[in-house]
Amino acid sequence: MERIRYRCGYVNGIEVDPEGARGGLCLAWKQGVIVTLRQFSKTHIDMVIDDDETRAYIQERDSHGSFVGISTKLCTALKKKGGVPRDERRMEVFRKVLAECGLMDMGFSGRWFTWERGNLPETNIRERLDRGVANEDWQIMFPEGSIQHLTHSFFDHCPLLVNTRREERGVKVADFRFEAWWIMEETFDDEVKRIWESSPGNLLLKLDKLKTGLRRWANRIQADQKKRKTFLNSRLSEILAEDRDDQNLVELIDTKIQLNLKIDKDERYWEQRVRINWLRHGDKNTVFFHSQATYRRRKNTIQKMQDENRREIENIQDIENIARFYFQNLFGSEERECCNYLLSRIKRCITEEDNQILMAPYTKEEIKVATFGMGPTKALGEDGFPAIFYQKCWHIVEDEVNRFCLQTLNEGKDFKQVNSTHIVLIPKIANPMNMKQFRPISLCNVIYKIMAKAIANRLRGVIEKCIDTAQSAFVPGRLISDNILLAYEILHTLK
Repeated sequence: MERIRYRCGYVNGIEVDPEGARGGLCLAWKQGVIVTLRQFSKTHIDMVIDDDETRAYIQERDSHGSFVGISTKLCTALKKKGGVPRDERRMEVFRKVLAECGLMDMGFSGRWFTWERGNLPETNIRERLDRGVANEDWQIMFPEGSIQHLTHSFFDHCPLLVNTRREERGVKVADFRFEAWWIMEETFDDEVKRIWESSPGNLLLKLDKLKTGLRRWANRIQADQKKRKTFLNSRLSEILAEDRDDQNLVELIDTKIQLNLKIDKDERYWEQRVRINWLRHGDKNTVFFHSQATYRRRKNTIQKMQDENRREIENIQDIENIARFYFQNLFGSEERECCNYLLSRIKRCITEEDNQILMAPYTKEEIKVATFGMGPTKALGEDGFPAIFYQKCWHIVEDEVNRFCLQTLNEGKDFKQVNSTHIVLIPKIANPMNMKQFRPISLCNVIYKIMAKAIANRLRGVIEKCIDTAQSAFVPGRLISDNILLAYEILHTLK
């Protein structure tokens, strides 16, 4: 292994000799990395990696240590194909050990198995026997860390490559992102009102001015946030150590309230990035939010992609070009034959009374209902403002929002400026490798969604008349599971 290590460009390393043809470990690192060996055995290597970029962060968190390791155990029977099934009890014990140690699977890219044996179809066995696991501190230090299953031809185990950093994309100005915790600041309302009223122009111009103003305001208050939280923690410890009297109890309650407010702001920050709908604001679990956000970022990172010739591409710029070319072809328009003869066969189901309701001018009340009917912190559109901004500042932005939406809906005003979206790729399967294995969704601006929701609210009253009873999904009061029961009864009758 030492010879292989040198050929790969790794000057430093440690090897644990195998027992015959079984086992054996090798850990290598590049020159310049300071590593301290703590202990090792035939099944593990325990080391401390000294990194200037992360040392300050570890000290700041008062961490008890970070960990990343390679496991050679099977967690679930789904990770094995062929051969005798594994003992479920032993796999359960291993899962409990990982949970008790706070270790989480880092996932992987590449083929699903890491070990293979058998040259005949009936004797071939494949398993995901090797996996990377890491605790929360390691994942926070290396949020883009990943495991890659490399190609192997000689050994039955494939090498696992641990990447701690992604390829640099170059300098990019961060897009504006409205933070949900801003609304918890005492000066937020006054700042928004000052910028809004002092900005000339229509809704879109005011929103642009607001972006610039809120950036500056957030930078000012953020500088003191961290110091304030550290001071409150220190002061609370001092107060708790003192004897109780009236003044002490008043200060204790006041300090706890201020500290809890700071913690709530941290939770809002991470909650906005986690995208877990079953959690509610106030669930005191910032560590959970942080872990989920890190896991979500790593899961959504595209490590490699196959082009049209099935070649694996890892360069970020090339991956972006593959996606751009794919969607240009997918969304490109082609000339079609006239299909009016198909529409002429559709039975008219909207009455004159229904049509009058649908064609009536939209009102301010409908715009308000649509605004407050949206999820407060759903994924942001191109402008960076979520629905919670409009809901919280409705008394400030109401007139401009109503004017823009009503002019568009009632007078046909051009809305091209708000009709731009971000296309986001959602994986259909684990470890997708080509564009067909992603589901694209469009993230629209909230102004666009307000108008669309106002239209949808009107259609809700007549939608059942327009959709046949055979369509049982996406209509209130109908369940797609009804089709399953119907299909079962049909098959039972045919038998």
